[in-house]
Amino acid sequence: MRRISPGLMLALGYISMAGSLSTDLYLPAFPDIAADLGVGASTVQLTLTALLAGSALGQLLIGSVSDALGRRRTLLAALTVFVLCCYLAAVSPTVEVLILVRAVQGFAGASGTVLARAVIADLVDHAQAVRAFSTIFVMIALGPAVASPLGALLTQVGGWRAALLGLAALATGMLVVAALFVPESLPPERRHPFTLAALVRNIARLLHHPAFMGYTIAFGAGYAALMVYISSSSFIVQDVLDITPLGYSLTFSFSSVSVMAGAWLNGMVAHRIGAYPTLRVAQFLQATSAAAGVVLALTGTLTLTTYLIVVAVFAMGCGSVMSSASALAVGEARATAGAGSALVGFTQFVFGAVASPLGGIAGTQTALPAMTAMAGFATVGLVSAWLAWSRRRR
Repeated sequence: MRRISPGLMLALGYISMAGSLSTDLYLPAFPDIAADLGVGASTVQLTLTALLAGSALGQLLIGSVSDALGRRRTLLAALTVFVLCCYLAAVSPTVEVLILVRAVQGFAGASGTVLARAVIADLVDHAQAVRAFSTIFVMIALGPAVASPLGALLTQVGGWRAALLGLAALATGMLVVAALFVPESLPPERRHPFTLAALVRNIARLLHHPAFMGYTIAFGAGYAALMVYISSSSFIVQDVLDITPLGYSLTFSFSSVSVMAGAWLNGMVAHRIGAYPTLRVAQFLQATSAAAGVVLALTGTLTLTTYLIVVAVFAMGCGSVMSSASALAVGEARATAGAGSALVGFTQFVFGAVASPLGGIAGTQTALPAMTAMAGFATVGLVSAWLAWSRRRR
């Protein structure tokens, strides 16, 4: 096994931000898109739905294609399509064209995270992979903290097309970085011919792999808990705690920093005590902090101070959980790391799609549904990881 150099690690982290930047950078431009193209808000939201749908499909297919063609060739081809779609989105004449382009963009952009995971799995063992995945998630968590204010600034200066041109510039940088710094990590003798039948066989094999599926579900559940927080954080802070929009943006940045801190600490701790013990500690923090949030919501003692404490511990747990669980899952699928990474990513999007609306099912005046869902998903992940470890040791 080779070691991953700091330069390669930074390159993979930057490329992995394709998905988060595609989502968060243009969100502030939604009203401008609606006004300029003469459509309603719900129609503009379809551009995000199309992106996520394309991303889910890309997560499932791109990794398996790379098992046959190699990581570098697949990555460069997908990022080229991603860059072209970014520029096409910025000049789209109608919302229908924008929706179509964003769907293809989401598919191609999924290559960033999928192939970064696969390259890491190709090159290093479990212990090193956990540290590498931690770095990846630090940079992915950095995306929302940077993309939203950048998108707002670009929209204010030049409208929604300027925001998407900013994304196109960042995407071009990803392609250049991949071409210069990401080597081929999968030698020809370890490749598998790509056919739909082979894809189905590989996925079926992974679906019957208890340890892989246990860690994959733990990863998906950890991501789902985080998505419940993200989707409900605005109304909890502004409607329940009566904080201004500016105050909310500061709390959200605080949570993003906490996720990054959790991922960074995960790499340091896992190197010393192992990936699975680190995952268990992080899941315990995630579950207990969310459970504390449930108690606070039930007793009416949720204040800004207690909320920030809950969020800090919970977000740090999320950053650590997602780093360790993904590394453990892909490590179990080393023979077909591309397909394994794809299935991990697909599971992430499925869990996230299910989880996102749960925090608001009882309206915007209570934090109880959100905290309950966060605790529930964290518990599912904890149990799933325990079952995976138990089956692996037999």
